Amino acid sequence: MTDSTTVDSSEKVARILSTEWFVDGQLMNVAYTLLEGETYISVNRPVINTYDSDVAGFVAKHDKYLFGPDKYKRAILCVSDIRAIKVDAFGEPLRINVEVEPRDSHTKSHAGIFTRYENKNVKRGDTLNHLDKEISADDVLIKVRTQLLNLTTVEQMTLYKSDESIESVPRHS
Repeated sequence: MTDSTTVDSSEKVARILSTEWFVDGQLMNVAYTLLEGETYISVNRPVINTYDSDVAGFVAKHDKYLFGPDKYKRAILCVSDIRAIKVDAFGEPLRINVEVEPRDSHTKSHAGIFTRYENKNVKRGDTLNHLDKEISADDVLIKVRTQLLNLTTVEQMTLYKSDESIESVPRHS
């Protein structure tokens, strides 16, 4: 496990939302799905001074995160509520935490929501084992996703623009 720093429980984090995660205007729990090989759900910390420019840079590169000209949506979650999520495997509670894991590829405001069982990151496709029993990590992670969705407040936001136009950044669909 990489060295990481725990985000303060009093903070809120934001998940930048894709248009693909909405059905009939409703956010679906797929917004909190781990991709193959991922160990955390990416979020950003609005209290960090680079948050606006970090998000603007990300959204400007990916059309599926735009909800109109210069508009994006975010899911706001309280860190203390995330940590209070109750999901277990074999009667043992999983630990849900929000942490900053330092990597060169991350922006300053980036953080992650980690789900751990026996101090190991739970990843999509894994199998959790206890004695002679096993369960799919996916079955556990869907419970976490559902609870994250229940804690979510969706907000539509206007993209931050610096002196350099965000339109000059190459886009990926």
